Amino acid sequence: MKAGVLLSETRVKNMDKEFLRQIDQASELLTQSQDQKLEDEVLICECFCVNVRDIREACVEQGEVNLDLLRKRFSMGEGCQSCMKAAPEWVNKIF
Repeated sequence: MKAGVLLSETRVKNMDKEFLRQIDQASELLTQSQDQKLEDEVLICECFCVNVRDIREACVEQGEVNLDLLRKRFSMGEGCQSCMKAAPEWVNKIF
């Protein structure tokens, strides 16, 4: 039984490390030049797990980011709100 608990704790720690790595990657990418587009896997909204691919697919018909649409479709901005506060940093790097 203890082995199963340790295994679960190890998995959680590995997941936490991966999550923190992704956050670091997103921060680095968001601070790069405006001309560089973000990769699909970059997580924009941590609370609702919305990545660049989700945003592109939701806004593809308009060809630009629609924050109201993202709020309605993904509830972005209804958690910690950091994704919407950081919108000026990522919005022009989607398309």
